[in-house]
Amino acid sequence: YVHDESETLSDIDDEEVDLYIHDEEGKHIKKILWETTYREYLEEQAAKEAAAAASKKAFEAKFENCSEDILAARELAASSTEAVAKSKK
Repeated sequence: YVHDESETLSDIDDEEVDLYIHDEEGKHIKKILWETTYREYLEEQAAKEAAAAASKKAFEAKFENCSEDILAARELAASSTEAVAKSKK
């Protein structure tokens, strides 16, 4: 491993660092600017989340009055999915 001096940021002086660090007001202004600039993206993401929630609710409603075998199969599938997700971490 070769140590690269540029990765340590030692060549950046304190005045330059201060330009990148924001106080609470600066953070708030930056947040407003970002949200204004990317409003369409945020709206699309919110719509996707709402659609996914509605789809999940509709899917779950299909199984409200199903047999115990179907419920057991759903639980097995859910636990299998969870186990696979944990094993990938």
